[in-house]
Amino acid sequence: MKIIWVLENIQEKKSFYSKLNVMLLLASVSLWKKHNPQDNLVLYCDRLTHKLLKDLEVTSLWNDILEYNHTRPINRSVFWAASKVQVLSEQTEPVIIMDNDTLVFQPIKHLLNPDTVYVSNFEIGKGYYPNTIDLYVQKLSYRSRWKTESVNVSFLYLPDPVFTQMYAKLSLNMMEEFTVMNVPHSQYLIFAEQLLLKHLVDREKIKCRSIISTYWDCNSWKWGEDNELGFWPIDKSGSYFNHYGPLKSWIIKDEGDNSYEKEMKMLFNCVNIPTLDLSIIHKK
Repeated sequence: MKIIWVLENIQEKKSFYSKLNVMLLLASVSLWKKHNPQDNLVLYCDRLTHKLLKDLEVTSLWNDILEYNHTRPINRSVFWAASKVQVLSEQTEPVIIMDNDTLVFQPIKHLLNPDTVYVSNFEIGKGYYPNTIDLYVQKLSYRSRWKTESVNVSFLYLPDPVFTQMYAKLSLNMMEEFTVMNVPHSQYLIFAEQLLLKHLVDREKIKCRSIISTYWDCNSWKWGEDNELGFWPIDKSGSYFNHYGPLKSWIIKDEGDNSYEKEMKMLFNCVNIPTLDLSIIHKK
């Protein structure tokens, strides 16, 4: 199976990179490769990122690294994940695409049914996601009575390339239209990426399940009730799966129970390249 990571340096500067983010990417691919050595691991990235990985001597972690150049008129400062969606629009086979800060610690591919879309977790988006009465949403060329249930796509298994292309192209079109409208923040990104996907799997009556069987409540910014739609509730999922997300900023600052030094040591162990030297990267 083809497993995809995407990293676009939207700032086009070397200062874009941090040690933690780079180690998370390397750990993500290393762990998947360890448990699924037969898979085709592909990274789509820009020229600067490709050069960094060459300098770090880690390009062999992937089967292929493809240099990516965005071609759509989309505001990258708001729609910073547009590159992921554009990559999906070009796929012609079943794929798994993972965020660069998603770690899968155990084999899980055998749990995935080939007629089902799998996401990281389901979200309760009421009070958080833009909805039907939003003035920008009302201007979209694609109209619907939008619900606020959504999905987190830090892990995303898309078994049907016809559906994948349809979803990705509509998502990109929305991002273009929102760009023209000059929308103010990245909640319109997750509308066009995550809420749209949930809408489409419901519209097309496609089975959709999750890795984590606990709802994330976006408005209260905490985990909610467990459900029967996933494999493990959040309090039991850590030994199998972890999406870092906003936790990265806490780790860097050693806030709460988080330790940057401890986390980096764990990530180095996951990657297991004794000669790996991150000294060319200045940010934590």
